[in-house]
Amino acid sequence: MPTEKKVRDVMIPVTECAVVGEEATVKEAVAALGKSLHKLESGEFVGHRSVLVLDKEQRPVGLLTYRGLIKAIEPRLIDPGKIPGQTLPWQEGAAAISWEGFFTQRIHQEARKKVKEIMKPLRLITVEAGAPLMEAVHLMIRNDVGLLPVVERGAVVGMVRINELFMEIANTVTGEG
Repeated sequence: MPTEKKVRDVMIPVTECAVVGEEATVKEAVAALGKSLHKLESGEFVGHRSVLVLDKEQRPVGLLTYRGLIKAIEPRLIDPGKIPGQTLPWQEGAAAISWEGFFTQRIHQEARKKVKEIMKPLRLITVEAGAPLMEAVHLMIRNDVGLLPVVERGAVVGMVRINELFMEIANTVTGEG
């Protein structure tokens, strides 16, 4: 019987991950994510969909995902009552706000914020590099996450995504693993 793979066998090394410090700006995080994207001939973009955020001691403290970035520019904090006679267009009975340039303004405004202001804090769920893959599966399912920082001797050495775990399952099921 072949030996079971370990998390280190399927993880993405931290050197290939999008990583920033918690004091970095959102603009810096977006740049780090952008560097991880590659455009295929089909026009599809592939790469990482989140930035790992580390504290000063290089411990994982959060994730900034595509969803988090998009959520940051959503005008949920605008109080229509403070805009005389106007409401947001998707609200019932709304009068139109001039949205000309609003998207660009919001993006530039949010880009100046610190990553720690909009990131999703991690509950410090990590997995050891030498752990069996089933432990990573268990942690992801129990904690409803699709990404785990991988640690070795307390230092982050990589990331394991649900994508890698699925491919291992798929390869095993189809007999390619």
